[in-house]
Amino acid sequence: MQRFLFIPNFQIKFLDFHIPAENKNATECKANDVLQLLTQVRGKYEPTETFCGAFLPKPIMSNGPKMLLQFIGRYPPTGSKINYYGFKAEYKFVKNFGISTGQQVDENCTFTYNSTDRKSGWFGSPNFPGYYPQNMICHYYFYGEPDERVIIRFTFFDVEGIGTCEYLTASDYVEFSNFMSTDRKYGRYCGKREKFEVRSDGRFFRVSFYSNDRFDKTGFRALYDYQGKSSRVENTSMQSYISGSCGILKSYCSLHNAFTLILLKLFTNFKAIN
Repeated sequence: MQRFLFIPNFQIKFLDFHIPAENKNATECKANDVLQLLTQVRGKYEPTETFCGAFLPKPIMSNGPKMLLQFIGRYPPTGSKINYYGFKAEYKFVKNFGISTGQQVDENCTFTYNSTDRKSGWFGSPNFPGYYPQNMICHYYFYGEPDERVIIRFTFFDVEGIGTCEYLTASDYVEFSNFMSTDRKYGRYCGKREKFEVRSDGRFFRVSFYSNDRFDKTGFRALYDYQGKSSRVENTSMQSYISGSCGILKSYCSLHNAFTLILLKLFTNFKAIN
């Protein structure tokens, strides 16, 4: 049995993983073959998550002064076709809570997104796509030009909570506001939700994430896009979004953009004839 003890502000990413489970692709781990995440509860370390199988676990991030990983294993059975057994992972100390976009304010979980820097991009909860840490408060501030508004489209949302996400439900939640203070226009958002979007009323918008010390989930991922009142600004913003996508599928995007231009030209000619 091996134990690995770490200090705060670090993230663990698994590079290779194979710990036999009860059945192939099963989520139930064997008592003598398991990697456990232990969290301190009332002065004692208790298993809060177990890992086994042949799939890479999602990244893990510390949520307090201590975190303990405990590996319990035995030698592979005789005649096993597997030539390795166990796991390989890298750890790194992070100050950005696993949030790689925006400008971090000091060393807090606060990030700003200015349209003067980028017209579109993405942001996510701490440690996404891994579980977010407990007892977190993160703020995401969006600043547009005087004539701009920001549109935020959530492509993934799974924040632990139920109902209205109020205090009595012990829910984690996400809060939206057109101000630094609470905005009565929006309620709290939690639970597992399908894709949705929110729009700012003015040039400023705030997204805040709150987690407690109960349970945690994967969190959220969202795209943001600044748009102006004039069509020229909107087209520029959309072009910026398209350009960002073309880096992945360059040949497809080139064909798609050419096709769009051809359609636009045909539409213009049709309008002129009529």
